[in-house]
Amino acid sequence: MDSSGADLDRIEAQRSMLVSHDQRKDFSHSGGVGTTSPTGDTEPVPKFRTNLKLSDLFALPGEDVEMTPEIFGGMSNGEKECLEKLRSNGTPMERVKSNTGDSILHIAAKWGHLELVKEIVFECPCLLFEQNSSRQTPLHVAAHGGHTKVVEALVASVTSASASLSTEESERLNPHVRKDEDGNTALYYAIEGRYLEMATCLVNADKDAPFLGNNKGISSLYEAVDAGNKFEDLVKAILKTTDDNVDREVRKFNLDSKLQGNKHLAHVALKAKSIGVLDVILDEYPSLMDEQDEDGRTCLSYGASIGYYKGLCNILNRSTKGVYVCDQDGSFPIHSAAKNDHYEIIKEFIKRCPASKYLLNRLGQNILHVAAKNEASLTAYMLMLDKDTKHLGVGQDVDGNTPLHLAVMNWDFDSITCLASRNHEILKLRNKSGLRARDIAESEVKPNYIFHERWTLALLLYAIHSSGFESVKSLTKQSVPLDPKNNRHYVNALLVVAALVATVTFAAGFTIPVR
Repeated sequence: MDSSGADLDRIEAQRSMLVSHDQRKDFSHSGGVGTTSPTGDTEPVPKFRTNLKLSDLFALPGEDVEMTPEIFGGMSNGEKECLEKLRSNGTPMERVKSNTGDSILHIAAKWGHLELVKEIVFECPCLLFEQNSSRQTPLHVAAHGGHTKVVEALVASVTSASASLSTEESERLNPHVRKDEDGNTALYYAIEGRYLEMATCLVNADKDAPFLGNNKGISSLYEAVDAGNKFEDLVKAILKTTDDNVDREVRKFNLDSKLQGNKHLAHVALKAKSIGVLDVILDEYPSLMDEQDEDGRTCLSYGASIGYYKGLCNILNRSTKGVYVCDQDGSFPIHSAAKNDHYEIIKEFIKRCPASKYLLNRLGQNILHVAAKNEASLTAYMLMLDKDTKHLGVGQDVDGNTPLHLAVMNWDFDSITCLASRNHEILKLRNKSGLRARDIAESEVKPNYIFHERWTLALLLYAIHSSGFESVKSLTKQSVPLDPKNNRHYVNALLVVAALVATVTFAAGFTIPVR
């Protein structure tokens, strides 16, 4: 008999002696093999766990045995009697599998049956490292189910078993870094479920697991940052280097080399709107605020786009150089704020960097252009109201369009009102096609009566009339009735909508209220 077979026989012989009813009972009440008590003391390790070899924990003898519905239901319900039935039938527990490849330890861990988990681990330590058809270990399913005590017990058992193996064997079996079919580790599921105590336990068990990315390029560290303030201390523990004297550039290089998937941690902290986590990240890795995300946006641009004022001020307090760094699309952070109608952030940019109000994107558009183009009427109004930014209204982009031209093109009557009434000079300006804002409105307004367009044109003509530089007699293009032959689809659509409204109204009238 070879050495591997002898080892297996030795384990089976020891197992038969050590799994008596009394010993199993003592194990269950002791908190499990190798577990750590709240005071930090470690329980003694049974003899059958010492001098373990790779074959003892990885090579399972024989063929799989189909799990019966009775055993499946009983294990799911936490019934220890199922183990007695397997023993009495002489069924090898290690080989019993459900139709999804779950072992009895997977099922007990999935449903959070702590005492049952301990007893199974005592008899079948090899199941700690077994994967189901989804490539999940018992540690995966326990973490996914949110069973913190079970995870702690499994981690303690893995630590105990790994201590008896060589470094190479321990690394090969390490369940903390095992990925399932989606590329997720047990730690990822713990953080995704926002189980802080569980996640802390898993991070302490393996310092490399937080940096592993899944199939979507999301690491556990990324997920922890996204979890916000609740996970601030955990993020700090993951990122904290052992040597504070290490150069920051070297630290950043080490982080980039270890972290798999998305590396834009500062952007994620802004998304989570967590100042605490943002501070942890930028205190440890200041250069992260200068990086661009997958959409080519800097931290300042991203913070401005989502309107996170507090986070944006945090970055500006560290450095204002990012104000003058453009994104891949050629726009600057102040343009992102204007696009999304965040006037408070625009004020902060101008307060700290007054010259930033003159910045142009690749289309030659200033912040007022961007606001008018994106129907950010509040920003447009406030910029026109401010004497220091009012003059931006006469700016012309690469096509010669003023903010008023762009507002008319979008029929944004709110922006048109403030743009046209606050600076009458803008009404006279022509773009490179020789068109004024009025010319565009009159040429683009549809002949059939569209109130939104007609109202926009009326407001524009009223502003022109009020300025007194040009007379206005009437709307240039009169509304005309629809031609049924040329507008068949339009008429049909209106008829369908009318029919639906009538049907709903009729049905509502006969609805009997239920008490």
